[in-house]
Amino acid sequence: MPRDGHYIRSSAQHPEMYICYHVAQFRTAAMDLSKLFIIVTGAGGGIGRAMAVGFAGDGATILGFGRNARMLEETQALCPPGRMSFVVGDLASSSDTRALFTEASRRMGRVDVLINNAARYPKTAFLDAPFEDWNHAVTTNVIGTAHCCYLALPGMLERRFGRIVNVGTFAWLGPIPDSSAYSASKGAIRPLTQALASEVDPTLYPDVLINEFIPGVFRTGMSDSGEAPDSVYPHIRHVVTRPSGSPTGKTYFKSDLLQDDVGLRTRVKRMLTRLLPRRSR
Repeated sequence: MPRDGHYIRSSAQHPEMYICYHVAQFRTAAMDLSKLFIIVTGAGGGIGRAMAVGFAGDGATILGFGRNARMLEETQALCPPGRMSFVVGDLASSSDTRALFTEASRRMGRVDVLINNAARYPKTAFLDAPFEDWNHAVTTNVIGTAHCCYLALPGMLERRFGRIVNVGTFAWLGPIPDSSAYSASKGAIRPLTQALASEVDPTLYPDVLINEFIPGVFRTGMSDSGEAPDSVYPHIRHVVTRPSGSPTGKTYFKSDLLQDDVGLRTRVKRMLTRLLPRRSR
């Protein structure tokens, strides 16, 4: 863990389950965003639009992805000229997802940062809609996210640099009615992120970071309440620009690193596991 920082209590939906480690005090040189090629899925509106516009305004080259061409054009118009292009497609379609990365290779040559933001939230009771709708949401939110990681990660490992940020939520911790597809699928984002990061050796690839990002609640198509979407940008920028050797396989709530607030017994057990020699097998 970074030595500069302090623990603060999370304002998340379930604050008793987590503590946040403030990491804003890393002593590092600023990352040059003008050299980054970034894919943002779900860039046609909401926080995806805010992310695309924010990074483009800081000089990055953006390739947006979404299902609605008109909305993607609106996002593009908010970016500096020439900073954003886009691909229209459905993340639930494996062929559309492959087409996104083919276009990324053609236009940008590489993907430095992948922000898996796209998600579907069918606000219907489990039995009140065709199962195909439920399946489409889960496929988008889990399989589509994993497929993007699968296509982006090899190049990042080859170049020994990359950032994958999977946008998550606290919704799975306390599901509400009419949210089964969203809650179940977004609940998979954290273990997916942790598993992928565990397969990347940090001693060999300290500058390839894979993390979950929970932005909070925003006024978007998914919610009528919350913050303005533009306020997400400083937080996602903070996560993307973490320096080499920073935490990977972790969860950020806004700009703060979440840590499990485990009990004393568990902490002691973990400490003993690290200190005691392993039994010979």
